[in-house]
Amino acid sequence: MTIPQVKLAGKDVGHIGLGLMQLTWTPVPPPEEQSFAAIKAAADAGATAWSSATFYGPQDDQMANVALIGRFFKKYPEYRSKITLVLKGGVGAGLKPDGSKDFNRECLKKAKELLGDYEIDVYLPARLQPGVDPIEYFRPFDELRQEGLFRALGASECSAATLRRLHSAYNLAIAENEISLWSWEKEIQDVVAFSTETGVPVFAYSPLGRGFITRTWKTPEDIPEGSFQRHSPRFQGDNFYHNLKLVDVLDEIAAKKGITTAQLAIAWVASRGPNVIPIPGSSNASRAAANTESGNIKLTAEDAKEIDAILAKFELKGGRYADSEHLML
Repeated sequence: MTIPQVKLAGKDVGHIGLGLMQLTWTPVPPPEEQSFAAIKAAADAGATAWSSATFYGPQDDQMANVALIGRFFKKYPEYRSKITLVLKGGVGAGLKPDGSKDFNRECLKKAKELLGDYEIDVYLPARLQPGVDPIEYFRPFDELRQEGLFRALGASECSAATLRRLHSAYNLAIAENEISLWSWEKEIQDVVAFSTETGVPVFAYSPLGRGFITRTWKTPEDIPEGSFQRHSPRFQGDNFYHNLKLVDVLDEIAAKKGITTAQLAIAWVASRGPNVIPIPGSSNASRAAANTESGNIKLTAEDAKEIDAILAKFELKGGRYADSEHLML
């Protein structure tokens, strides 16, 4: 291993993990061999905690991401024992929450089959169901854990108050929330505080602002049809150009340190807490390795102070999701 380690579900994993969503749940997925090269590069650099889901694929092939991992393990069986897999589920037709035991049991059985009977380390509902008590909603998932379909239970997009309740009832292995230089609201800071207090790791997804911090697109019109970003208020119209001013400043700080803005962003997320695990994703092998190597970048007190001052006075425009979508409950 080449980067610092943290504990996840009883295993040592790299402090930088790997998000796999964009390899299959995107308008134009990359070629499989390109995806494999990126996965391998990240793992070789130390990204041994992976995030996938039972719905990261098109409507007619929602298990595409899990199947991709299965084919990777078949081609590179030596990686099976190195990886800790966190799998989101609990999403049914129309991408609506489905916490029923029968539905999730079938999802887990299918996932294990596609993975080549790989033991799933952590399974977690991708979202809570509004109006349902979280403790009750999680009960079928914990019963599936007791059946031996996965080792540990996690939670996604939950508030710190909800996480405390769930952790008391179910001994959570991980929480998953969006954390980045443009997703650092008070509710997210509270989740990190929960992690620091309890030792429960946090998978920090979209640490690069869904590609915004790395200037993946120069204008809102550059974003491909069918992409999530097309519907995110932060990527739309005048909001896009206003928010780019934050990236301008981050570029300057990264240049002074002799690192990329992506590495600065990932290192900053990792510095939020001892158990915060950024999970950047990339289909480019060299970028995947560079992202993972951010785990060795230490920000100085002066760096942190400068960035904190920028975030305190910069007012982002637009929410993370469309107003109609529920978030942290």
